[in-house]
Amino acid sequence: MWLLATTPACTFGLNNEFISSGRLDDLSMVSAAIDALLATGMSDQTQIVAIFDNEETGSGTKQGAGSPFLASVIERIVLAQGDSQDGFYRAIEQSFMVSADNAHAWHPNYADKFDPTNHPVMGGGPAIKINAAQKYATDADGAAVFAEICRLAGVPSQRFVNHSDIAGGSTLGNILTGTLPMRGVDMGAAIWAMHSVRETGSVADHLYTVKAFTKFFEL
Repeated sequence: MWLLATTPACTFGLNNEFISSGRLDDLSMVSAAIDALLATGMSDQTQIVAIFDNEETGSGTKQGAGSPFLASVIERIVLAQGDSQDGFYRAIEQSFMVSADNAHAWHPNYADKFDPTNHPVMGGGPAIKINAAQKYATDADGAAVFAEICRLAGVPSQRFVNHSDIAGGSTLGNILTGTLPMRGVDMGAAIWAMHSVRETGSVADHLYTVKAFTKFFEL
């Protein structure tokens, strides 16, 4: 049996501070990335927002993150600019990837599911996602870079560290780095009830994310 939300997305709360909608994961990050790219305007650098199909059912499809599609597109862009094959490898080396996928917000009814100190709260800003089992692309370098991007954008940032004895999901970040060995970070806005018919997010976090992505494209 499939359940679908039939009512439109809305804001709610004392000051309309929450977003209620289906599929916030991961369409909210798609929306933030596209808004930021459009707000940035022209740039001397090649800027890409890559949105993949089949994430939840399997990234091994021809259009999924595990396919050579993105690498092929970047290679063709480099070669079309008159550079060599070596230029493609240099472009990957000099790039930085932000893998944007929502994070689980701390919930008072399920506090035991979270790391006691490194858990994101709604309204606290974009969450940098860390997993000791390497299910996220984040390393010390990537976390520091994105935290600095948030600082420059004037927005707060926080950490999500996957509870070591509770299996968590993965993202496209570590799948992509398997074919494109570039620096990067996994991050996302924190939401409640991820993958439910109706998810809840923070209006402030979405606006923070757009500002952080815009600064990233400007750098």
